Amino acid sequence: MPFTALSDTDVSTLLSSLTPADVENLTSRLNQALTRYSCNDEVPYQPHRAHVTRPNGQVSLFMPATTPSSIGIKIVGVAPSQAPPPGEKPKPALKSVLTICDEFGQALGVLNAAELTAFRTALGSMLLYRYRKSTEHIVVFGAGKQAEWHIRLAVLLKGNDIRKITIVNRSPARANELVESLAKAGVASYIRIEVFEQKENALEGLVKDADVMFCTTPSTTPLFPASYLASEASKPRFISAIGSYRLDMQELDPALLGQLTDPSGPFASQVYNASITVDSIKGCMDEAGELIKAEIATEKLLEVGRIDALREDEAVKTWLKDGFVVYKSVGVGVMDIAIGQALMELAKEKGVGVHLDCF
Repeated sequence: MPFTALSDTDVSTLLSSLTPADVENLTSRLNQALTRYSCNDEVPYQPHRAHVTRPNGQVSLFMPATTPSSIGIKIVGVAPSQAPPPGEKPKPALKSVLTICDEFGQALGVLNAAELTAFRTALGSMLLYRYRKSTEHIVVFGAGKQAEWHIRLAVLLKGNDIRKITIVNRSPARANELVESLAKAGVASYIRIEVFEQKENALEGLVKDADVMFCTTPSTTPLFPASYLASEASKPRFISAIGSYRLDMQELDPALLGQLTDPSGPFASQVYNASITVDSIKGCMDEAGELIKAEIATEKLLEVGRIDALREDEAVKTWLKDGFVVYKSVGVGVMDIAIGQALMELAKEKGVGVHLDCF
């Protein structure tokens, strides 16, 4: 059985050359994987994640997953934080690799998963973002790979509808690097992309004006208070929060989540069934700090994999297009398998990577 090996450069080459048609195909593949996960009782067949911290502070994360036709595991290494030598840039603190096998355990491929993880996470946000009608002003919190891929995918899917993208980051220098990187790659040359100036009281106006917010930071405090949005509850908004993944982290104000899930709250007319969308109810209830702090009941969480079954409902269609939609993600292993397999197929078509006839 053929075996494929893709390096970080190989994965980056494939992703940087994606066409809108490629993105549509990958979006469909990811949607199918999450639909099977949510609607085909796949949760019991997903092994528990595990992590190990060595005495020197080195952290190892193990993220296994299975589907009816495949087995996969992503291994992530997080190096202890240490200052680089004088004059040198800090090395990436996170390394990861994804191994994919068929259902019998025969290895099919191995991929460097650093770029892949950022891409598949951003693609998860696109599953709902693609339905939005108002997307003229996008605000992005963060300036790392997650932020970059949210911007790149949003432009590929709905670039003609975007007028302005504002990047908010604690380090303006890092945000400017992202703007320069996007410009060099030829991304959205017709869209105004700027870095937010950290002026007093300016953030409130920025948040209120945003049609879309992509939150991509491992923040331990809310990026903005709920009060910024409650005064303009009728404005349609889409918020994706994918950066926080531990119980001590929170990008969104728990008060905002409480208001969104309150049938008599300020956003009641804008939110379908007082719901928050998630990639995995189990994963988010185990790891999403803001949901736990807000004490959101599981019945208020709607997995994105169940959206297709509801889309014939006119109320759902209106909500996805014009309502207040919040998407929270902590990552699901089946997402890695789906996108990993799709990239291996794309690599074979384009002659990228190393391909062995047998392994």
